[in-house]
Amino acid sequence: MTVLALMRHGEAGMSIPDEARPITETGREQALRSAGWLLEQDLAPTHALVSAARRTVETFHATGLRCPMTATEELYECPGRTILDEINGLPGDVPVLLVVAHFPGLPDAAAQLDPAAELPGFAPGTVVLFDLDDGPAAPGSGRLRSWFTP
Repeated sequence: MTVLALMRHGEAGMSIPDEARPITETGREQALRSAGWLLEQDLAPTHALVSAARRTVETFHATGLRCPMTATEELYECPGRTILDEINGLPGDVPVLLVVAHFPGLPDAAAQLDPAAELPGFAPGTVVLFDLDDGPAAPGSGRLRSWFTP
């Protein structure tokens, strides 16, 4: 894996329980704009690792990206280290990996990957790109490439 795209889900509506919250129409538009930006960077994901929460799964589908997707409950309300562990658990080489998950886990994972980076605020729909070193995703193993907030 060489490029990692960390994406926060699109704007979500209200629901109980929390993991059942759907994305709004604005959230769908955010997902589509963020996917368009990824494609403009010539970075079509080859796999997506997505939190099993409704709003993250809906965000992935709203992107219109055509790649295999793995949904996992491990990415819901987790720390950044869990995100890195889930990335490392994927089999094989993934040239461009998209992770769709939540705040505050995503900013935590991003800060661990590149502690010196000045990161965005991770508003809904934000995508942050990293170039990863060969080997496992671990603290200090990434270099901030760019980011986009729809």
